[in-house]
Amino acid sequence: MNNIKANIPPQATEFEEMVLGALLVDTKAIEEVYSFLKVEMFYDPKHQNIYKGICSLFDSNSPIDMMTLSKKLRQLGLLEKAGGDIYLIKLTQKVASSAHIEYHARFIHEKFIKRKVIEISTSAIKSAYDEQIDTIELIERLGSDLSLIDDSINTNSSAVTWHDAIVSIPEHVERLTNNNGSVTGLPTGITALDNHFSGWQKQDFIVIGGDSGMGKTAFVLCSMLAAAKSEKPVGMFSMEMSVKQLGLRAVAVETSFHLNQLMRKGFEKVEYFTTLNKKIDVIKDYPIHIDDKPALTVPEMKRKARSLKRKFGIELLVIDFIQMFSGDKDIRMNVGEAARECKNLAKELDIPVIALSQISREVRKSKYQLPKKYHLKEASAIEEAADVIGMLYRPNYYGYVREGYPDLYDELGLIGEENAVLIVEKNRNGSLGNVPLVYLEDKTKYVDGEVVKNQTYQDAF
Repeated sequence: MNNIKANIPPQATEFEEMVLGALLVDTKAIEEVYSFLKVEMFYDPKHQNIYKGICSLFDSNSPIDMMTLSKKLRQLGLLEKAGGDIYLIKLTQKVASSAHIEYHARFIHEKFIKRKVIEISTSAIKSAYDEQIDTIELIERLGSDLSLIDDSINTNSSAVTWHDAIVSIPEHVERLTNNNGSVTGLPTGITALDNHFSGWQKQDFIVIGGDSGMGKTAFVLCSMLAAAKSEKPVGMFSMEMSVKQLGLRAVAVETSFHLNQLMRKGFEKVEYFTTLNKKIDVIKDYPIHIDDKPALTVPEMKRKARSLKRKFGIELLVIDFIQMFSGDKDIRMNVGEAARECKNLAKELDIPVIALSQISREVRKSKYQLPKKYHLKEASAIEEAADVIGMLYRPNYYGYVREGYPDLYDELGLIGEENAVLIVEKNRNGSLGNVPLVYLEDKTKYVDGEVVKNQTYQDAF
């Protein structure tokens, strides 16, 4: 008997009856469940047909009751399959109101997800025994199917009503007023950036572009480390560098050691190991979670990002690079899909998402080789989705030294030690302009303008 029960698919037909009954006794109840409860989520075929009729009425802006539903089902040729008028009357007698309809509908949703997991798992097991199916193809297919379940789980995240949004404005402005100049978003790790953006803001999709060698990864590591030091968990998909390579760069950012020392030459003095080990003891416990699998697909990225949010509560997601997602479409369509889903994830997970982007060689034709947003590879797709687009630029990288090109440095707003700039080409919720930065080339990192380039090793600790 236990074996028979174990093989019955997960279902909640009693809850299905209560939900359908509630929809028939309260014409406005459909608004509570329409956005996430789908026809296929009902287990009983009769209930699928009834809900299909209810949705058809709602879509046509028609009232929903037993009479209108009966007429609609008859028009669709589904009345008999739905159990007839007698069954509709029976459903209305199941409930007195729609008070708990969302809870009951969520329970139906959960049972549907369990059935889908069984279906996907059964198919995967069958495919795994098939010698004709490639292992990588099997894993990718399984990941894609699981991603669809993730999409179902994350449908209809709680929405804020217009009334609630407007009423909350005074409290929001008061919080800003009493903020005393501190950042309202996640710290960027660089004061000039914090001043311009007030930190990276939730739900923003931020694209940082730049030529090869501009230090895009070093730039974003500043933000990752600043968030982690503020006890804000960070997630990253690194399709270019390994976790170990990123770890070495993080140590270089957090110390005054040269990256060349950490990666190739080692230390000239044994005592440097003391300061290195002290810093390692701190950095190793930062809440940073990196997936360095190469050539992720966009569905994989979505599934893993949601998992990082659920498991670790990440408050920042970084993607290096957006052009490196794999897929069965051409690169333009792959990048377009990746950009749209990055923006969707920023909203869904309520976090800033930063994606690094390569730029085209067309930048070489522009004056001073200054990058613009249209120089991003597959620029149109990225530009549409992004809230912020910043282009990293270091004039000295191209041979434009301050002494020979003072007008360029003045135009960029670079003074003193400042030798790099983030050119803000798009900022949906703020101002454009140039954000001066200091890049220490021998240490491969961006720092605050007040940091002196010749600081000693001990100064970093």
